[in-house]
Amino acid sequence: MDEAPANLGVCFFSDRLFYAINDPEQDRHLLHIGSFDFNFNVIEAVTSQNPEKFPHVKATFENLRQQHNIHSVRALTNPAHECWTALPKVVYDNADEREDHLSIIMKGVHREDIEPTWHAVSKSQYKFLSIRRRNLMQGFDELTEKVATTEFISDFEIASKWSSFNKPGGSFMMVGCHKNVVSFTSFVLGKFRASTYIKFDQVQDLPYHWLQQTANSPWMKGLHEHIYLFGHENHEVEQALTGFWDKSSKIVNLNSLGGVGVFAEEQTYGFDLAAAFPAILLSLDF
Repeated sequence: MDEAPANLGVCFFSDRLFYAINDPEQDRHLLHIGSFDFNFNVIEAVTSQNPEKFPHVKATFENLRQQHNIHSVRALTNPAHECWTALPKVVYDNADEREDHLSIIMKGVHREDIEPTWHAVSKSQYKFLSIRRRNLMQGFDELTEKVATTEFISDFEIASKWSSFNKPGGSFMMVGCHKNVVSFTSFVLGKFRASTYIKFDQVQDLPYHWLQQTANSPWMKGLHEHIYLFGHENHEVEQALTGFWDKSSKIVNLNSLGGVGVFAEEQTYGFDLAAAFPAILLSLDF
């Protein structure tokens, strides 16, 4: 009997591709969690479609698709390649205003090269705007061209999926730890409040950037019952910033199957599961 169609979740951190494949027959079960090592920055190879490096990533995708009867793919994008901002809802409600604000934010970029998406937030008088550039998304499209259903997810949407999957309630902040960029997303009473990201050269610089950013984004310093961390530098980020977070917050590294709330045949892995967390979450059909 042919293997049942499955979902593939994928994320990229530095020189590694992490993936997870769900078990379509069992809820919250995974057939595989794994990673592939490359000798180059994977996300840069994909977004630039580097002629020497990109074919290796594409071949890896194709092997996964063929071996596991993949019918849908969800992939995590990188916040450093996106623009996030909050705008009054009146801007969203007026088509001319929307376009005027897009032209200001993305000055010098042709409209046809811009992919804007708008998201509801907990304060109904605002909308959250995420902008991607089409040329950076072409590599993702080419990776998944043979898959029937594809979806590309931003860090702040990982927090939304976590809220739907885990239902933590109360308030929480999710911290995505990428190479040279960290994202912060806040949820309150199950609703998306705000999100931003910080770029940095050295992780030791994060406290300075945190103080700079929180001066204009006070929600980052608000009370969060839980602070969830994922990514391949989650421990370094926690060490740099834990002194700035509310002492009553429970800090959770999403680095175990039990902590995430999923099941898999394999119980031990040769990598930190916090780096594979987005792939795990994206593979689940919920």
